[in-house]
Amino acid sequence: MPILTALAQSAGDAAATSVLEPILTLGGLVSHTEFWLWMTLIVLIIEIFTSGFFIGAFAIATLVAAAGAWFGLGINGQLVVFSLVSIASLVWARPVFLRLLATGRHETNAASLVGQNGTVIDQISSGGIGRVRMSNEEWRATAATPLSVGDAVRVLGVTGNTLTVGKI
Repeated sequence: MPILTALAQSAGDAAATSVLEPILTLGGLVSHTEFWLWMTLIVLIIEIFTSGFFIGAFAIATLVAAAGAWFGLGINGQLVVFSLVSIASLVWARPVFLRLLATGRHETNAASLVGQNGTVIDQISSGGIGRVRMSNEEWRATAATPLSVGDAVRVLGVTGNTLTVGKI
């Protein structure tokens, strides 16, 4: 905090204040705290329309900057706090939110067939290609051991549009 206090009280603060004051108060309509809170709302609305919690990470920084403004931190201090917390939340908070959002992920398309059972409808020679019925669909299939028509099989893997199957 001593660094932030020094920045807020530096001689350059007057120059920054004259340029940034109209921006951070929206021409005198709001206080610095209100500005940062409005920015939080805007950032969260933008995050709703994006994915990956990239923009949302800045919401944390705007809230911390609003707290700094509430406690009387100068404009330079607010900008430094916003910058440092933005970097920190992108590095630490974003991965946490991404892990939380990724729970319950399900495989789709052909990858979802792994582990399901099917029936051989065209003989599969060892290492050769045949056909397997999975529900109402027919798939190309290969197997390490020969399989006869009617054998029950389980999907072990998918490569392109060819299933790798094994006898149940």
